Amino acid sequence: MQLGMMHLLALHSLSDIGSVRLKALLDYFGDAEDAWLNFDEWRQVLGNGPAYATMRQEMQKADLPALYEQFLRSDAKVVTLAEPHYPKLLREIDEPPYLLFYRGELPGENDLTLAIIGSRKATAYGREAAAYLAGGLAKAGAWIVGGLARGIDTCGHKAALDAGGKTIGVLGCGIDVVYPRENRQLFAEVAANGCVISEYPLGMQPLAMNFPIRNRVISGLSRGVIVVEAGLKSGTQITVDYALEQGRNLYAVPGSIFSPASAGTHRLIKDCGVKPVASTEDVLEDFPLTDGVAQSVQQTLFPAQTPDLNNDEQRLFDYLAEQRHFNDIARELGLDSAGLAALLTIGELKGFIKRLDGQYYIRKNI
Repeated sequence: MQLGMMHLLALHSLSDIGSVRLKALLDYFGDAEDAWLNFDEWRQVLGNGPAYATMRQEMQKADLPALYEQFLRSDAKVVTLAEPHYPKLLREIDEPPYLLFYRGELPGENDLTLAIIGSRKATAYGREAAAYLAGGLAKAGAWIVGGLARGIDTCGHKAALDAGGKTIGVLGCGIDVVYPRENRQLFAEVAANGCVISEYPLGMQPLAMNFPIRNRVISGLSRGVIVVEAGLKSGTQITVDYALEQGRNLYAVPGSIFSPASAGTHRLIKDCGVKPVASTEDVLEDFPLTDGVAQSVQQTLFPAQTPDLNNDEQRLFDYLAEQRHFNDIARELGLDSAGLAALLTIGELKGFIKRLDGQYYIRKNI
């Protein structure tokens, strides 16, 4: 197994190999060691496309034992397309990754997997909506899929973990590389309560070109993709395009008509007929009841009346659907500074108001 794994890792690390070529070589030769040792026959399998001179140089320089030791230090496992526990949904996409590194446990065939994606520069509303939906769906038994990126992805992962659920982080770098660095603790928690996955070779840095390719895995692993916040020109659109190609259910969270951060989600709803999401039930109703998934979660982003709020508190709650500055709240609600300060303090104590930096506030859906 060690020899076979060493040669598989070495083949996978070649810069011009790719999943399609790797699969073709292994199908032809039968195993990674034979493929590695019979380079002169590669043209019969791959034709004249690859940069053979470059790959030969890489093979001559390769230190197979060191590569294997690096793999062991990564604390990762490997699953290939040929193995039965390779994720079924991902297997069905065009050109699925032949080899996946992962830490943790892979989702089962009957598990409901839902991606929550959006802007890295999320607004307070976007972060709140992502956390609210991810937490509710995780409580219902769904696995929350994301890219462990800043912004919406991070909110989705953290909310799933806080809800005691499972989550999957799909990397745009090697599985032994943590990116962004501030998510080191989150990386470990996701691996311990779901899994972290990468199709990239060990040590691969988070190059910009990796992330669009990575996004096909996020949607490929998911039965549905929920876009929380996206501008008109957003990298999120790449994942949306993959989701459409792969036949995944697509959802969008409405935002303010004045917010550029929601312009992309509104276009999805208007021009593409994407289903708007205001609750976990809006998503769960589209899937047959699966093992471990409860569809009775009552949740909405737009509650008509929250419990235990008086009229002034309800007005404040309704107004803070988006983050607002203290002065704007006072002006719009007709309150003096002392009265508003007292009302905001009560809101924080009751748990339906969140204080942000710079005297900004936003409601917490309860």
